[in-house]
Amino acid sequence: MDKVETTNPAWLFGPLGLPYGIVNTILALLMPYLLRAHHVPVNRIASVVAISNLPSIWYFLYAPAIDLGMARRTWLLLAALVSGLCSGVAVLLVPVSLTGVTIALTAASTVGMMISSVCGTLLNSLPANVHGRASGWYQGANIGAGAVVGSLMIWMADRVSLPVLSLTAAALVLIPAASGFLVAETPHPRRSVGTVFHDLFRDLWVVIRSRRTWVGLCFLVSPVGSAALQNLISGLGPDYHANASEVALVTGTLGGLIAAGGCFLGGVLANRMSRMRAYALAGGLSVVFSVYMGFGPRNEWTYGAGYSGYQVSAGAAYAIFTALVLEIMGKRRHAASTSYSLLVASGNLPIVYMTWLDGVGYKRAGVRGLMGVDAAANGCGALILLLLAVWAQRRLKSD
Repeated sequence: MDKVETTNPAWLFGPLGLPYGIVNTILALLMPYLLRAHHVPVNRIASVVAISNLPSIWYFLYAPAIDLGMARRTWLLLAALVSGLCSGVAVLLVPVSLTGVTIALTAASTVGMMISSVCGTLLNSLPANVHGRASGWYQGANIGAGAVVGSLMIWMADRVSLPVLSLTAAALVLIPAASGFLVAETPHPRRSVGTVFHDLFRDLWVVIRSRRTWVGLCFLVSPVGSAALQNLISGLGPDYHANASEVALVTGTLGGLIAAGGCFLGGVLANRMSRMRAYALAGGLSVVFSVYMGFGPRNEWTYGAGYSGYQVSAGAAYAIFTALVLEIMGKRRHAASTSYSLLVASGNLPIVYMTWLDGVGYKRAGVRGLMGVDAAANGCGALILLLLAVWAQRRLKSD
């Protein structure tokens, strides 16, 4: 990898990841809140969010474009611009068409995923001993700072017109993308098209055929650490008798800061113990808080305290997830974006199916059903992954 790229500091991945985090926040926090306020049922909201998240599964199909040419900062700025505009359109369409909202959000997610690819490429260029810390910064912005911005937008939702909220959403995605100008990178060397594709696929094949990759996929596609509750929590306020200000605080400012703390904790753990074992433990921790929210008193305290604990486990799991992906793929010279996107796309699959399953649980048994589904999937999965982590630590050292 280009030597100059390793000079990018770990903290820079905070602002670099923020546009991607804000797009996700609009999808997971602002839109469920707006749709619930317009009397859309929770199970239909869950379907909209799940469909809009589908690009996070197949975006690896167009991620190779980032490995083939054009400066990464340019990709980041273009992706932020288009995804921001699509997010703004989705806000405007809330009272008009649920189908239109779904299409606009899916477009925003499709383009926004390229920001993830860019950041993954730059993360891969860092020394291995920096991966945990940089992953903490990256995910801290993704789900931490993004949630703080989400609280601002939820607060605004009850106070400004939809056109103003739409413009604000678009601007909040685009502005932090200016951090891309701070990225240190050198131009791609001139090579023939045949050579470029040959090197890309050869590099990717090394990842695909590795036994470590196939074991790692068991962790990435499992429901453990998916934190799907984040995609529905802002729409559950009425079930706990929480008003708009309390929802904004719990899912936004407070929840974001707590999640960011969890991300930095996860970054530390990723550098100090087996990342597979750490991931299973972090995901399993969410079970305690899902059970509490499902079977505790139906009031604002349960909503706030339960989700705050859930955010600690979610932040830790997300940071460890990123570090685990970097460990699985290893140093990639020609297919960094493609390899990273392929693995992260696999890890995004459980976010989609768990969001849908949580919605089914809510339809069948309300909050208790939703939380029960989330807790059962994470709890059983964590136990299985812990056993697999112990086995992998012994058998994969030579891989």
